[in-house]
Amino acid sequence: MLYCGRVVSGYQLGRKLGYPTANLKIDPAIFPKDGVYAGKVDGSKLGVRLAAVSVGTRPTVDGKRRVFEIYIPGFKGNLYGTKLKVSLLKKIRGQKKFSSLQGLKRQIAQDVRNVLEFKIKGLAKDRQTPDRKKTSRLLGSRKVQSKKA
Repeated sequence: MLYCGRVVSGYQLGRKLGYPTANLKIDPAIFPKDGVYAGKVDGSKLGVRLAAVSVGTRPTVDGKRRVFEIYIPGFKGNLYGTKLKVSLLKKIRGQKKFSSLQGLKRQIAQDVRNVLEFKIKGLAKDRQTPDRKKTSRLLGSRKVQSKKA
């Protein structure tokens, strides 16, 4: 299924954690099941890129409202007001409450690594330059190995 909507302002917690997200305004009635997904995002300011998509209530920070958030590895810029199209490739995991923001941050790093595996395996092609150093640093790895597709 294709999800389309405009980027709206959120709580900016992702930015504080080092993973700024684009919050997509779409009808919650059409949201997929809560969880984290590998997806593709398409927009005029960024082209087609891989993304980590989080759908749910953000239980670690006592969220109540369901949100549709997109983290685009390697993208730096302002997407507010931009229309984006998002397709989900695969569910990575279900929604989970973490005991700390540091635990959440480590899991986000792992989720991003899982999303980037799609590019390495050749399952998704895009033109992005992902921030591999950040995810490997948070996961405690010294070097991230990549395979050529």
